[in-house]
Amino acid sequence: MLVNISSPLKRDEIKALLEASENPTFKFVKMKTPIEMQFEVTYADGTDGDPCSYAKKLIKAQPWGAVLMVRALIEGQAFTGGKVG
Repeated sequence: MLVNISSPLKRDEIKALLEASENPTFKFVKMKTPIEMQFEVTYADGTDGDPCSYAKKLIKAQPWGAVLMVRALIEGQAFTGGKVG
């Protein structure tokens, strides 16, 4: 599954943080825009979850994450300004 992570700051740190994750694994694919990174996300056999919530949780747990605006969407998911599932 493809997940897009948008942040105006700390993109290198976010990329390194997500790529260090073991389950799910995040593999950087490309920069979609100057602030939006795309990752291929895979879960270990027999496991699954919500990669967007997981990514945001990892980012927000960093010392700089609490003040950082981050958007995480599954590729193709529309952001309408409401709560992102």
